Amino acid sequence: MRAVNLLRLSAAAGLVLFAACSKDATSPSLIDQSTLTTDVASSAGDAIATDVNGMTLAETSGGLTAPVALAPASVTGDSLTWSFTRTCFDSTGAGTACGTRAVRVIATHWTFTGFRDDTAENGAVFTGAVTRSAYDTLTRNYTGSTEVSRTHDGSSAGSDTSSFVGPNVTRTYDEAGTDSIDAVVFNVPRSQFPYPASGMIVRNVVAQATFTNATRTQSTNIDKRVEVDFNGTIVATLKIDGKTCDLNLLTHRVSNCQ
Repeated sequence: MRAVNLLRLSAAAGLVLFAACSKDATSPSLIDQSTLTTDVASSAGDAIATDVNGMTLAETSGGLTAPVALAPASVTGDSLTWSFTRTCFDSTGAGTACGTRAVRVIATHWTFTGFRDDTAENGAVFTGAVTRSAYDTLTRNYTGSTEVSRTHDGSSAGSDTSSFVGPNVTRTYDEAGTDSIDAVVFNVPRSQFPYPASGMIVRNVVAQATFTNATRTQSTNIDKRVEVDFNGTIVATLKIDGKTCDLNLLTHRVSNCQ
């Protein structure tokens, strides 16, 4: 009889363990692919708009006139510390003093660190720490003796930490991002044309995403390509995962993804 009772207890314990495991196995995943796309669109959009800030600041740091409207201080919640070094060249490729009429090319290296704080498209509170470095080559384009536009080419790279706090789940992304700045053109005079007329920036993001609620934590690795195309207006077009979104170059906010 004792052996039978032990067998029954063992069987009952096995059923309880099976039920517990089955419950875990069938619990819905915290990780939602649509949310991943929206979160990365928000953080990448902010990063690319900051690249545009950097290009504008590279012009002013090189002695050229450019609008202050795109300076990082205009972005609510951002607190960034920038550093610039540059070398200027004349039409023959020889080095020349920056800030003079002889300048035709400005090669700039900038770095910045700091924090950002905003609201993502999906309503989550969006915060992050950023550390980035960029190389930018600016070419001044002339028709006769009149400057008509400026073309920027370059790259940037860095590591960011982004957090999105929703009503039930907090998402954290440890990101490594590389940006390619491809023929981004600003028309002149810059006071009339503060936003890029053409060109694009492509950002490749590799990150570990961690989703946490009151009882569970789940993580996944992601690798995404984000492209922003410029059209001369304050709103550029952001593309990610087959979706098209609006990127406001002044506020850095991403919206209307569809």
